[in-house]
Amino acid sequence: MSEKDKTIIIVILAFVALFGCLIMSCCAASMFAFSHADRDTIREILSGSSNAFIQTDNNTQNNSPSASFENDDLDSEGLSQAERLIIAETEKIRGLKADEKLAPVYQTEEELREYMVSQLDEVTDEEFEDELGLYTILGFTPEEFDLRQFYVDLYTEQIAGFYDPEDNQMYLIEDDSPYENALTLAHEYTHFLQYNTPDFSKALIHNDDYCEDHGEECMVIDALIEGDASLTESLIDPDAIIGSYNDNSGSSGASSTIFDNSPRFFQDSLVFPYVYGYDFVAYHYMKGGFDAVNKMYINLPQSVEQIMHPEKYLIDKPVNVTTEPFRSMIAKEFDIVNEDVMNEADILMLLSCGYDASWQLSDRQAAVGADGWGGGSFIFAKKDDKPLFFAKIVWDDENEAKEAQTLFGVYMDKRFGVSEDDKIWNTDEQSTAHLIRKGDILYWMILPDNFDTQNMLKLIENGTNL
Repeated sequence: MSEKDKTIIIVILAFVALFGCLIMSCCAASMFAFSHADRDTIREILSGSSNAFIQTDNNTQNNSPSASFENDDLDSEGLSQAERLIIAETEKIRGLKADEKLAPVYQTEEELREYMVSQLDEVTDEEFEDELGLYTILGFTPEEFDLRQFYVDLYTEQIAGFYDPEDNQMYLIEDDSPYENALTLAHEYTHFLQYNTPDFSKALIHNDDYCEDHGEECMVIDALIEGDASLTESLIDPDAIIGSYNDNSGSSGASSTIFDNSPRFFQDSLVFPYVYGYDFVAYHYMKGGFDAVNKMYINLPQSVEQIMHPEKYLIDKPVNVTTEPFRSMIAKEFDIVNEDVMNEADILMLLSCGYDASWQLSDRQAAVGADGWGGGSFIFAKKDDKPLFFAKIVWDDENEAKEAQTLFGVYMDKRFGVSEDDKIWNTDEQSTAHLIRKGDILYWMILPDNFDTQNMLKLIENGTNL
């Protein structure tokens, strides 16, 4: 993870999902804040561009509100003056206004921690076991990793306010200063506007049940809404709006030790919707302002690839990759736990995020290995506690597939030891890993010894269409 990424403080209640949103989302809520240095730099870059759409006639910045914060009374909605100024500025910059007024709920840090833990308690042990099984076979975590405890530690490490769209409610920390809650509002109030804009409603339908079957779409939506909120926040200068008032008696300065020391997969996947989402939204904002951003809610990006490569939006249409007849073969004997699109981000993290650093390809190698993705599908299944992973990935052309095959092979050699034929790797005594290219299609599989591997390989060699 780069130093730039580490300047981003993140706590996410809606678990970011890799490989089809397997993780069971607690609620679609998040907390995000740029460092002051990053926000100032971004605003300077955007405002200096000839294509910038930043409003410069900002009357709220002419206020001198710091003295009035000495007795910062709350209005009828429970908002402080500092928060009201941030809301007004957010609506102005974003160009949206909610018909419904926001009435935040103030809770202590401990109450918010208890809320987070209660959401995690709703996830069953079986769901955690299935999720860990997927992460283990993909090399993201060791088998003995305590996933439930890790989530409890991670999601209670840093507490900030957040917006929960399921009950259309904003939660703020009652012990925080008006300044700190105002900073949270700059990002989270944008989410409130998103979910209270009727034209966006069809795009923002993702919830736990929906994302179980539409993981790729939910990952796209998460990147869009977080990128939108992050861009809006970066265009706001809270210091200019609410003055130099900064009461340090609040609960700022939360530790990020758990996040910083977590397996790289969790760091990169949690950061993904903010970093790539921001770049995607900013790219189109620079072309057409927030009018262009609004249109993306009506005409969603069609793949995570389009998020990662903003210039491909609505141009590079992904291939719909079927897993038949392989799926039927797997389903005859194994219980299918999860299946969905295997996208470019999945491949990028597979190649670069092994929990053992010696398995990881460089960021550049991983990016080259994932680039040229045209479409993909995966199946994760189990039988007698033995996991199976099957992926079928289509590339833009045969040369891209060859390049990916080479880098997948490098990864496999690092993780499992050098293969004699670059097709089969002995992962342990109970399974083998396979890498087979047929034209522009790449098959990557980890198959246990209680599966009919030879029949699977014959099916692949005989050839199947998309």
